[in-house]
Amino acid sequence: MMQRRRPVVWMRFVAGSSAIGVLALLSWWGISRVITHAEGSLPSQVAAADLIVALAGNPDRRTYALSLVKQGIAPEFMSTLFDPSCLREGRSGPACVMRVRNTIDEALVLRRIVDRERYTTVIVVTSRYHLARARAVFRVIFAGRATAIHFVATPGNSPTNVQIRREARSYLPSLAGALLARSVPSLYEWALRNQLVCSDMVKPSGT
Repeated sequence: MMQRRRPVVWMRFVAGSSAIGVLALLSWWGISRVITHAEGSLPSQVAAADLIVALAGNPDRRTYALSLVKQGIAPEFMSTLFDPSCLREGRSGPACVMRVRNTIDEALVLRRIVDRERYTTVIVVTSRYHLARARAVFRVIFAGRATAIHFVATPGNSPTNVQIRREARSYLPSLAGALLARSVPSLYEWALRNQLVCSDMVKPSGT
């Protein structure tokens, strides 16, 4: 009797594994398409923004964010690497570093600043390839907040295959991390206790 069941069990195992594989491939394909076709808002479409924020990473984000401030899109600029209130007090850059480790930390930092400063409309500047994941993370962290967060991409070419693959690998883990940060902050901090902080080769001047 057992010998007859073995082929059935094996076939079920193969069918289940194949189904999981197909679902994984479809998920990868879907996430890759979301990343590839993500579009940010045009600065001209955002009315009366209070703040423009450059996410850590490519220095082009900071440069473009500052150019938007000069155009009058918003009166204030900040980088997620430095606490703007600390800089306004005249303290040095190293004393104002916020030690963010990833996009989730950046969203958490910005949420605290938005709550403290009572901003109602914020523009977040990031790279085109990073739009989809950043937007998803911020939606989780800012869920229930009245602040309007608009994402603007830096000018440039479409995401490369390398960038798409890297973002696709990070997409679901980032969402899981954002949910963990919202629901169990202490566990999130424990899980990331050994992760290095972000560091851009820029000075905090202009923040």
